[in-house]
Amino acid sequence: MVLTGAYEDKPLIARFDTSAEQLKGRFSIRVGVAVPLNDPTPEGRPTPEEDQQLARIEATVVRKADKQSVLAGVITAGGMREFVLYTNSSAWVEEFHHDLQAAVPTHQVQVMAQVDPGWSVYKSFVS
Repeated sequence: MVLTGAYEDKPLIARFDTSAEQLKGRFSIRVGVAVPLNDPTPEGRPTPEEDQQLARIEATVVRKADKQSVLAGVITAGGMREFVLYTNSSAWVEEFHHDLQAAVPTHQVQVMAQVDPGWSVYKSFVS
């Protein structure tokens, strides 16, 4: 599902995997991978070149988190792209963060985990 909207009066684009919701009862921890854009447009969106880099970053996120989580959504707004994952354990997140930082030399990568049994971020986009 692809959604468009606004965040702080700038464009927001989000895509969410609606089939991921079937894991809601088993995955109660949200892992956010935030990647600030290096060269955002005035609207806070990536340039075509940076969008290609972000696609490679997404593939890396999915590959490194595949066995532990599901990528439920991707949000681009305000000069940042966030990958929204859900998991059932946060034990792997610190190592995942270090692995991502080493694998992504082009961008700063921020990772945080938070208990979210209601999938609040997911639900705010997918009703």
